Amino acid sequence: MKKNKKVLFFASSLAAAISCHSFAAPAVPQIDWLPASYDQPSNVDVAWNMWWGENATSWRLTDNGTELCQGELVVDGNQAQKGSCTIALGAGSHELIVHLKNSDGETPSAPKQVTVNSGSGGGTGGGTGGENDNNANAPAKPVIAWLDSSLQAGNHTISWNMWWGENGNSWTLSDNDEVVCEGALTADGQNAQSGSCSVDLKAGQHSLQVALINSKGSTDSDPKVVSVSGSTDGGGTGGGGGGGGNNIGSGDTPLYTDFDSPTLRQHQPYKNTSQSVVGSYFVEWGIYGRNYQPADIPAANLTHVLYGFIPICGPNDSLKAANPQGYSTLVSQCQGKKDFEVTVHDKFAALEKSYTGDVWEQDYKGVFNQFRRIKKAYPDLKILPSVGGWTLSDPFYYLDNSANRGIFVSSVVDFLKTYTFFDGVDIDWEYPGGGGANGALGKASDGETYVLLMQDLRAALDSLSKETGKKYQVTSAIGAAPEKIARIDYAKASQSMDYIFMMTYDYYGAWDGNLGHHAGIYDASHAIKPNWNLDGAVKAMTQQNVPASKLVAGVAMYGRGWQGVTGVEGNNPFTGQGGAPLSLAKGNGHWEDGVLDYFHIIEEMLGGNAQGVGINGWMSGYDTTAEAAYVWHPQKGQLVTYDNPRSVKAKTGYVDRHGLGGVFSWEIDGDNGELLNAIHDGFSHSKMNQ
Repeated sequence: MKKNKKVLFFASSLAAAISCHSFAAPAVPQIDWLPASYDQPSNVDVAWNMWWGENATSWRLTDNGTELCQGELVVDGNQAQKGSCTIALGAGSHELIVHLKNSDGETPSAPKQVTVNSGSGGGTGGGTGGENDNNANAPAKPVIAWLDSSLQAGNHTISWNMWWGENGNSWTLSDNDEVVCEGALTADGQNAQSGSCSVDLKAGQHSLQVALINSKGSTDSDPKVVSVSGSTDGGGTGGGGGGGGNNIGSGDTPLYTDFDSPTLRQHQPYKNTSQSVVGSYFVEWGIYGRNYQPADIPAANLTHVLYGFIPICGPNDSLKAANPQGYSTLVSQCQGKKDFEVTVHDKFAALEKSYTGDVWEQDYKGVFNQFRRIKKAYPDLKILPSVGGWTLSDPFYYLDNSANRGIFVSSVVDFLKTYTFFDGVDIDWEYPGGGGANGALGKASDGETYVLLMQDLRAALDSLSKETGKKYQVTSAIGAAPEKIARIDYAKASQSMDYIFMMTYDYYGAWDGNLGHHAGIYDASHAIKPNWNLDGAVKAMTQQNVPASKLVAGVAMYGRGWQGVTGVEGNNPFTGQGGAPLSLAKGNGHWEDGVLDYFHIIEEMLGGNAQGVGINGWMSGYDTTAEAAYVWHPQKGQLVTYDNPRSVKAKTGYVDRHGLGGVFSWEIDGDNGELLNAIHDGFSHSKMNQ
């Protein structure tokens, strides 16, 4: 079972063993971050990525409809593609678009709007820029991250990025031509590099400039001119972009769930009268292609939000193999940290992205500040950082070393002291004993390590509670196949845990030809692997004497699909054999072959009606034995298994009958509102007047 599979920005996907042409235009590319404006005409490095989907054979970049550069691409199934080029941006407004093309069509990126102001000079800015234009081995040009042009005196975090190009071995930040901080860098081909430091800015005019340096030369960023006013007494934002939540500014207003907002889809307000756990995962990369923002979360209807994912510094070969750029970014984030410390992964998403209501004096912005505002609106909501995930689990296997485990636990405590809206920690180790993204990792003693980890976290967070007066939760998402459950003494581990989130989904999928319900409650009549379902997981846990009240059942807000299904007998598609992962046009809830968001299934296969019989050749089905939904396209041999409102209500009924703690879901952006509503209806929660 591979939960962290729905991927856009930093998480990876399971590579399909079979690649087939689906007769589709390329997937949607995305232009990497660029400043919204430049102070003067500049040479700009424009990089783009297509993280997963139908490949292109060529690409081109246009500026206001005029092609500026182009390139050829090597087709590699549905694996990532990327490219870059340097363009000259003159004064005026620019609309940059990357176009991916194959024999079946051309797909544009979302436009990137950039404004260039007229100014004196037009080079790269800085004394060595002109020399480096003729030296291809010097580093690529760095860019200083957004800063308000007017700041209050005090400490401010200055960040920079180099999105694609020749790497540097070190960097410096100069303030009015005086170096104020510097750092070493790990060169990694042409992958991204970044850095930051805290600078005490006094009142006056400041010209900030970053230089990237290697053995062949030095390349300067464009200068960033900032006017600083006021006294340093009591000012500043705290160093390093952390902060304990005290210096927030006016951007700390509560962020309430607006059920009238169209981004809330069909979510309805409920009162949780049963006190059951109703949780869901929010994924960091969802703010990009999915355009699912924290304000879109129906926080008023949840008891737990799990933030996916927080990485661990150190050995991360799984991430390096699956997502080299994500790995490079993590290496940058881990500079100055020890192996086995936790950190943020996508710093822009977590701490820097601007949202409505943000103000310059905040200690951090981004998704984290949005969650800080949500927590202020709903103090009883538990918000947990989920550490690990499919491609970020490698470091867990090294925590059998007590010193490594001590570093990890201490860093979790520091993380919670820095970002005080979090209420504990969720551990998503996929999986103790092996079977995760890295086939080389896994040993019999992992089960013991898991128990020790839970015990150490519990002791550390109880100690933190004495310091802060706040109670912290320790939870874990676990593989829910009986074989995986048997590897760990959960009765012992659960003594240190508040809840165990059983990933009772991904039992079947298109990584092999076995057909089955990926999120069923009971064995189907055709079940290939007995007890691979919710009932089997609960029995395995309760046989270990784990308290039922600590067990939380998983709901899938997505489906898993196959194409090329053959050998079907009668009207039951599960009697056949599966083929390749189902591949359809990307976007609108379909980001990865073999995976479809719930709302995509409803809109594209059932005509917008969860009770619909099917459209466009699709037929709706429900297995009353397994309590599981599916859609089947007999003419094309395509099959999707998923959770729908009926199966979700069957799960809440099961939870009630067996005294479980509640339900959680992966992941909230896949729901059109019907599944979370069905959870509340299943628990007989009363609807509230808005």
